Amino acid sequence: MRTRRSFLAFQVGCTYIGTVVGAGFASGQEIYQFFGRFGDWAYFAIPIAVLLFSWIGYRIMLVGHQLRARSYHEVNAYLFGPAVGRVMDAVLMVMLFGVTVAMLAGAGELFRERLQVSFWVGAIATLLLTLATVLRGMAGLLEANTVIVPLMVSFMLFALGHSLFSVGARAPWVAGQFLGTGHPVLAGVSAILYAALNLGLAAGVLIPLGADIEHIDTLRAGARLGASGLGVMLFAVTFTLFAHYPQALQFQVPMAYIAAQFGKTWQWVFVAVLWGEIFSTLVGNVYAIGAQFAGENQRRMNVTAAVILVLALALCQVGFSNIVHYGYTVFGWASLTLLAALLWPRPEPPSA
Repeated sequence: MRTRRSFLAFQVGCTYIGTVVGAGFASGQEIYQFFGRFGDWAYFAIPIAVLLFSWIGYRIMLVGHQLRARSYHEVNAYLFGPAVGRVMDAVLMVMLFGVTVAMLAGAGELFRERLQVSFWVGAIATLLLTLATVLRGMAGLLEANTVIVPLMVSFMLFALGHSLFSVGARAPWVAGQFLGTGHPVLAGVSAILYAALNLGLAAGVLIPLGADIEHIDTLRAGARLGASGLGVMLFAVTFTLFAHYPQALQFQVPMAYIAAQFGKTWQWVFVAVLWGEIFSTLVGNVYAIGAQFAGENQRRMNVTAAVILVLALALCQVGFSNIVHYGYTVFGWASLTLLAALLWPRPEPPSA
């Protein structure tokens, strides 16, 4: 029984990581914008994000567990009341769908640029695999992330180890000092915003995940494991970017340039990791939107997931991903509002 709970906590942690990370994380660009541009202060900002991921991630799952909530609609109604809750539902829905469109487009571009096959082959293949995973419900999410996330972490650790062996620790530290022109307080604020944005996106999966797990201790351990894994990956990517400064930062996908320095085989490993992060984000988003419409009705969930993916496929070359880019400010404030409401002192909800 103890072994089973430990493995379930591991699965919860992997699903947490897989829901948070995306193509921007794997590319290195997202990590640079939120952490790396502050130089060595990033190493002090990362623990702030890790603490928030651990504490608030657990709180989100706990509320889902206590309410036995199948979607973020039920939690928004509990936190904000019916009227404001519906507004929060709409904001989260738009952003989750926008990111779904962007991730599906990213998968198509990855196949076109790296494998020299049609954009549509990559997008449709990813769509079908995503749909097959979502059709398995929460079990599908747990199983997929249990495979994908350890591979992601392993690649990031390899990149860290290779960089440390190649250039040592001093050169990245000096590069970080050169980059660190921002105020340390701003680095801390950036870490808070990073955690808020990603927790807001992940809430759609974390809430029903909390409802599905029987023991609160499993959720707590899973949140800590997930947060620790995210912290390790954040540290590894930041150090690796500094180790390959300034060349890597001249590219839109700096980690692709770095992977190329490891040899051709590792370039393909990076492509697989990048696709895995796109896939894990897609699965989480589609499940979160589907749960909003379907609740516990698996047949309705299946139909909703198929419709969402077909709509996303139809829009993924229209430039809809720009809405995601420009909408992130709105979504950031919505996420901070959600987290503030979650942490506001209030009577505990009755366990269902």
